Amino acid sequence: MSDSNLPSVSRSFGELTPATNGPPLVPSPAREPEPASEGLPWERYIAAIRRFKWLIAAVVIAGTAAGALVTKFIAPVYAVNAKVWVASESPERADRGPIRAAELLSSASWTELLRSGRVLDPVVRKLQLYLLPEARGDSLLFASFSPGDRMRPGQYELRVDRAGANYTLLVGEGNVVEQGAVGDSIGRAAGFAWRPPAALLTAGHVFRFAVVTPREASLLLSQQITATLPPQSNFLRLTLSGNDPQKTASTLNEWVDQFLATAAVLKKRELVEFTKILEEQLRYAERELRQAEIALENFKITTITQPSDGTPVAGGSELTRDPVFENFFNQKLQFDDIRRDREALENIIAEAQRGSISPEAFLSVPSILEGSQNLRAALTELNSKEAQLRSAREFYTDEHRTVKDMVQQVQTLRTQTIPELATRLLDQLRRREGEMDRRIASASRELREIPTRTIEEMRLQRQVGVADNLYTSLKSRYEEARLAEASAVADVQLLDSAVAPQFPSNDMSLKLILMAFVASIGLAIALAVLLDHMDRRVRYPSQVTGELGLDIIGAVPTIKKVRSGSLDPEDASMVVEAFRTIRLGLSQAREPNGPLMVTITSPNAGDGKSFVSANLALSFAEAGYRTLLVDGDIRRGQLHDMFAATRRPGLVDCLLGEAAEEDVLRPATHGNLTLLPCGARRRRGPELLSSQAMNALMTALRTRFDAIIVDSPPLSAGIDPFALGSTTGNMVIVLRTGESDRKLAEAKLEVLGRLPVRVLGAVLNDITDTGAYRYYSYEYGYHMDDEEDEELRRLPAIVRSGGVVQGD
Repeated sequence: MSDSNLPSVSRSFGELTPATNGPPLVPSPAREPEPASEGLPWERYIAAIRRFKWLIAAVVIAGTAAGALVTKFIAPVYAVNAKVWVASESPERADRGPIRAAELLSSASWTELLRSGRVLDPVVRKLQLYLLPEARGDSLLFASFSPGDRMRPGQYELRVDRAGANYTLLVGEGNVVEQGAVGDSIGRAAGFAWRPPAALLTAGHVFRFAVVTPREASLLLSQQITATLPPQSNFLRLTLSGNDPQKTASTLNEWVDQFLATAAVLKKRELVEFTKILEEQLRYAERELRQAEIALENFKITTITQPSDGTPVAGGSELTRDPVFENFFNQKLQFDDIRRDREALENIIAEAQRGSISPEAFLSVPSILEGSQNLRAALTELNSKEAQLRSAREFYTDEHRTVKDMVQQVQTLRTQTIPELATRLLDQLRRREGEMDRRIASASRELREIPTRTIEEMRLQRQVGVADNLYTSLKSRYEEARLAEASAVADVQLLDSAVAPQFPSNDMSLKLILMAFVASIGLAIALAVLLDHMDRRVRYPSQVTGELGLDIIGAVPTIKKVRSGSLDPEDASMVVEAFRTIRLGLSQAREPNGPLMVTITSPNAGDGKSFVSANLALSFAEAGYRTLLVDGDIRRGQLHDMFAATRRPGLVDCLLGEAAEEDVLRPATHGNLTLLPCGARRRRGPELLSSQAMNALMTALRTRFDAIIVDSPPLSAGIDPFALGSTTGNMVIVLRTGESDRKLAEAKLEVLGRLPVRVLGAVLNDITDTGAYRYYSYEYGYHMDDEEDEELRRLPAIVRSGGVVQGD
């Protein structure tokens, strides 16, 4: 409520005793500012949000609209899915099922094959994924585009002149690559071949496109797929994401087809290589068997036609019937076999140490085939690994991880595992040879006459048996390999192909709008709180008591007008109660042997100091106090207009000695109220307020009145309020919520602290009954009306309007 446009109390409610609806105020000097309370000031934040609600609404609307606008530039992401069956056979099932080849790859290697260049490069070249036109409608234009071995990647522009006869190909920031006539082949200088139809090259048009190498496109494509093959599962799930659902689905389908075809080719080639190795080993075993059989047959012929020791009896025919001789012959044969095996094994190990190792040579040693299963298994594994290595080198380079692993495994078998097992077997043969030699030596005296041809015959028969076993084993495995090759089935099969989805899988539009909405709310609230903290005006009671260090004497609520132009009686009654509370507090500051003298001021003009002064004086007058209202605002005082009195002569005239004391005192609307107007406007007016004449005048008036209320200029107007405060000794600061400058008031209070002025407290003006001020408001419905209408009608018209008067 401002000084010029706020109501003043003028309705008489009769004599009142000191009211109890407001706490009594014990006057004290201005106290130090209170320390800030702990915790967050939630009420202040809520009040700031309410005050800036329209700003918050505008920020939220603008932020949400910006989020919705951003979604227009974000392409939706579509996810297409496919499912592939990966075969895996357990050992139990392999024993019961048909003969088939082993698995091509382990579970973890299928995803590596899926992302390999052997699978991706054909897909990229077939679908032209290395080419990115700026406009989707230009796809027909690039149908004949094919990359060369030395294609230069980059951003290209194809400009056709206005006549449609010539073209210019540029790369990067306008660098010309080549120029030519429309219809010729384009891009030879850039490393690609392209001959677009001349009809599609519109005159004056610019075609923009980007080109990357097929391998770079393969790497980028491999990063966009998610391949999942859970443990103990045969289902390989593939998910590919992209902005174009149709193109993404066709890409994944082509990718899966190429993956299945590559897996089938690898499977077939591995079986072919394995069969070839078995065929070579079978031929070697067949030669060894034939040579053993020929040697045995020749020995028999020689023994029959040329018997030794001059006896016609075949070797061993009679002697082998005796168990002793039979046992000796067996031991002798075993000794010779062990010795020959040892010598053969020593020769093989010596060759292996020189770097040459032959699995077939190991297999020719009978002791290896019969007495060392580990060495035989190692040799079989070496043949299998070498076959897999030959197959892998058909598709991968020597730097590939799979080839490196296989080379390492073959090298380990050749240089470590097989030599170590052969050395162990050699030690065993040497021990057995020594043991057999001791046994034969003990029985040699009795068996010295046994013909050697019987031992040789048994050795040759043993050699034939060993060769026959090897040949039979290899023959069986060779037939199994041929059967597996003939009935080979791919380890991977397509179950579900990719289908273009109708809806995006990751639509960020709603999320972005929601995020923008939430972020806008947070930003708006933060902005409101920031503006509230930067606000220099008085907004909350805590600022008055905490920052300014003032007691709150009372609070005057806002008064609203009804449509007829009069004031709401409820609001007017609350104003009356507010000034009764202020009067009750100030009455306790009255000196025992003197009147109450107080100066009413404010930080700025328009804070309502004149309104408070006039209505406070009326409240004292209604309470029976002989009240003097002094208009100390000698610069712009308007109290005389509010009470329909003349301005001159007044205070300035009396201080200049141009008018007597009785001439400047005016009776007001209330019998106990007297008005002293400001008087003439003079430049020397401020000096007069601090003169001896002013002190003498106030001393004279103290004896005639019980309460002297001085309305002073604002604290920012000059020395006037300080001079008047020093004269009265007491001061009340009027602070209008939302208008008074808090920082200015704080600075002026520091000046008052150095003067003999007791600041009794602050009056909050123009408050509402919500937020932080709800505890300073009054209950509706408890106003008082006069019962005698005749007496009310005799009151001035300004009183009948509702108990308050509209001031200037």
